[in-house]
Amino acid sequence: MLQSLIIKNFVIVENLELKFENGFTVFTGETGAGKSILIDALSLLLGKRAATLKIRQGCEKAEITAFFKVSSPELKTVILNWCEQFGFDFDSDEILIRRVIEKTGKSRAWINGHNSTVNQVKEVGEWLMEIHSQNAHQKLLIPNYQRKILDDFGNIKPDVEKLKTYWEEWNLLKHRLDKANEKNEFFKQKKSQLTWEISLIDNLNLQKNEWEEISSKEKKLSSIAEILEVVEDGLNQFQQNDDSIISKTQKLQRKFSNLIDKDQFFEQIYKSIEQSLLELKDTAENLSRYIAQNDIDPHAYNLTSERLAEIFSVSQKIGCNPKDLTNICDKRKKELVEIETENDLETLEYNTNQHKEKYHSLANHVSRKREESAKKFQALVTDWLRKLAMENTGFNINISKKQTPSPSGLDDVDFLINHRGNENSLKINKIASGGELSRISLAISVVMANASKTPSLVFDEVDSGIGGNTAHTVGKLLKLLGNEQQVLCVTHLPQVAAKGHNHFFILKDLGSSLATSIVKKITDNDRVNEVARMLGSEEQRDTSIEHAKALLKKQ
Repeated sequence: MLQSLIIKNFVIVENLELKFENGFTVFTGETGAGKSILIDALSLLLGKRAATLKIRQGCEKAEITAFFKVSSPELKTVILNWCEQFGFDFDSDEILIRRVIEKTGKSRAWINGHNSTVNQVKEVGEWLMEIHSQNAHQKLLIPNYQRKILDDFGNIKPDVEKLKTYWEEWNLLKHRLDKANEKNEFFKQKKSQLTWEISLIDNLNLQKNEWEEISSKEKKLSSIAEILEVVEDGLNQFQQNDDSIISKTQKLQRKFSNLIDKDQFFEQIYKSIEQSLLELKDTAENLSRYIAQNDIDPHAYNLTSERLAEIFSVSQKIGCNPKDLTNICDKRKKELVEIETENDLETLEYNTNQHKEKYHSLANHVSRKREESAKKFQALVTDWLRKLAMENTGFNINISKKQTPSPSGLDDVDFLINHRGNENSLKINKIASGGELSRISLAISVVMANASKTPSLVFDEVDSGIGGNTAHTVGKLLKLLGNEQQVLCVTHLPQVAAKGHNHFFILKDLGSSLATSIVKKITDNDRVNEVARMLGSEEQRDTSIEHAKALLKKQ
């Protein structure tokens, strides 16, 4: 249960520390005094989204701290296991939660002195306190909220959360399958193209760095062939026939040899030609030696040229550099695997159907649990409605099948009421008046509180729209509930306020320059005066006082 609450610089609260006891505690005060601020502070503390507007004017931050005592052995075990999981201390059955909201928008939270996330605070807070806000009866008109109430009552929420995961997985696979079917023709063409390219490259049976090596070899062979062609042509011109340079020079030498006897001048010409012949023959011999040393295999050259052309042809068809063919082939094979995996329609269909069956199996289980829970829930709520002066009203739950599956299952849940004399039950938003809706909401809240056994229950003006004898009944019920659980209730009804075991009065500090709320616990005469204020006008003060004393005496 909630032991104490400290609020600093929150809205119109400057510095407030309250201590709480067991039983039914009421909060009353004039309109605008800030009664609901206490509920807002508790809601924020236990995980509600923070807003900088909640910080008191002129302050840098707001701070809220609450101290809880855990008595239930079952709840102790649950919280102990949770604390051990997340590394929070829990040694003496005490939970201290603190939250700070800064003007910068930053929000921080602590559990038993350890830094925590807001979600962690929210999670542990759900075990410690249940808050029913002013607008709970309005939310009751929303079908999805009705379904959540039933799920909470039947402890179906864990199954629904798992069901949501199944639904998301199934829909993801369905989406992928639909896309795969849409792209099937494109994938076929793409797969055919990739297979063709891979086949072209694989058929080459490329060796590592083959293009670079064979290009270098072909370049060298091509160069040698060109050189040998020139050398062989030169050698032929020097000596290979009668019309060669050496033959012609020898003939010319013989002619000049015949002229020496006639004129000694030609002896020198003869010798010069002789020297030239020696050099020409030496040159021819060198050329012959070069040819002998650099002979090439025409077949090897042709093979190299053909291989080079083969590789180049494939690279042109694929549209890449020949040296990149091996890498391109690896990439194409990877793409092919991805496409085959992504567009494996058979596997996708199988997996989709498996997840569909998994979803429907759990969804049907959830539906059965809802049907079972609905019978118990509607009986309990109807019983409480009778206690709330709605003897002629029955509460029913209709569970129908959705047209399409949803994350929450296959069911539409509608809360119905039936007035005696009316054959048909109608949805509560079609038939319930404001006062009836408040009482239905209160009855549901009491049933939920009994089911959850949450240590502390908070009601923020859930008695709105109720008056007269029904208000007495509501007060009695809340007091009865307070005998089993701690109940905190903001109320404007004197009949309800008079039933409280404890009473806090909230007023504005008129002496402060800024609007400031003051909260004080009242007893005896102060309490009589407050209930009298709630009952009537100043003109009938004495009557109101007597009425207030009577109400308090009856509690």
